[in-house]
Amino acid sequence: MTPHSPSASSSPHPHPKPCPPLPPSPSSAAAPAVSHSRGSSRAQESTTSSLSRDDSPDPKDHHAGGSLDLHTTTGIAALDAAGLRAEFDKLARYEAAVFTVQDAQGGNRYRARAGEGDEQRPEIDRVQLRKILVDSIPKERIRWGKTLKSVVRDEGDGEGEKGWVLKFADGTQETGFRMVVGADGASSAVRPLITLAKPRYSGKTYIEGRITPSNPQYAAALEMVGPGNSAAIGAGRALLLQQMSDRSYRAYIGIEEADTSLTRPGGILDFATDIEKSRTTILEKYYADWAPHLRAFIENAEAPFRVWPIHTLDAAVFAPEAQWTRAPGVTLLGDAAHVATTNGDGVNLAMLDALKLFEALTAELGKENADDDAAVERAIVAYETEMRKRAREHIEDGIQMSDVMFSADGAEKMIAFFKSFEEAREARES
Repeated sequence: MTPHSPSASSSPHPHPKPCPPLPPSPSSAAAPAVSHSRGSSRAQESTTSSLSRDDSPDPKDHHAGGSLDLHTTTGIAALDAAGLRAEFDKLARYEAAVFTVQDAQGGNRYRARAGEGDEQRPEIDRVQLRKILVDSIPKERIRWGKTLKSVVRDEGDGEGEKGWVLKFADGTQETGFRMVVGADGASSAVRPLITLAKPRYSGKTYIEGRITPSNPQYAAALEMVGPGNSAAIGAGRALLLQQMSDRSYRAYIGIEEADTSLTRPGGILDFATDIEKSRTTILEKYYADWAPHLRAFIENAEAPFRVWPIHTLDAAVFAPEAQWTRAPGVTLLGDAAHVATTNGDGVNLAMLDALKLFEALTAELGKENADDDAAVERAIVAYETEMRKRAREHIEDGIQMSDVMFSADGAEKMIAFFKSFEEAREARES
């Protein structure tokens, strides 16, 4: 199964995550995919495939996402279970677990650090993590260029798991699956089998740019951000910077804007058509009253630019009384299950989803004389019961984080949180 959720970084409650809440990417931790298993679902007899909408193992899109931090009890735990920790540690940047926050005028500046004690939050580029995960799967088990359009019942023997038909954008279709795992992102084609809930636009949008070592603002970024992440917070605005493995920086220009047409073709923020006109507009319309040293990062941000409207499911979708359809042999993970506004847990929870689903399947299929079909159903029910609770908390955290990141006193609130956590840690250690 392939974890998918492009979101990265931070929430002021209930867990300390000192890095900015970066927008999701289209090819986050791994290729957006639908996984399925044919034949017997017992490990020694199963044939498992990952059908990915990406064209190849090597992302050619310039917008494959920035950096993210993996957490000890979620993403790193999944890597440990998969035997991939050593490969991760070759690329992980433990020194990058630092977060600098300030307000729109450069005041209330504070630097926090994660990764002390038992909790670790090292950074890694999304493309690097994706490669680790993809390389761990036999090449013949991944099929590229398979964009799923819909999942329907086989009109012939529509009973049970094997009755599902996966239809793809290339006109092909496949059936005969023992199990289907939708890891196909926020716009999941598998989700409608389980819930009719659809993600809604959060009212926040990020525009991604770059600061390379030759940029006039690179030295300023190095001084302000260092090896980690930074967030400048103002009313309805946010400016996020993060260092990548090649020491360049990604800049995320965040605006609170209900009108999504502004960033579409012909809009006043159409970066795809006219970068300089859009840059001038965003500076004058949204950042006119920001400190000059922060505006300078927007003035000098480099292409390629990418616009990210942030979407979320509603937390009520995961309430105990909410209706989820039990589609035999079908389940969801990552953004397909619980897309949220950025809060630092997206990829981590996608990887934890994969781990928890694996553990549930192993436990049920390992029982003596277990019937495979019934065991898979029990495993999915157990997994979804636990996942839905986590998902609701994840979405609620994302909403709260988003409110803080775009509030006039957001910097003060975030600093107060960091200080309270550090004081509590010092008290425990004394």
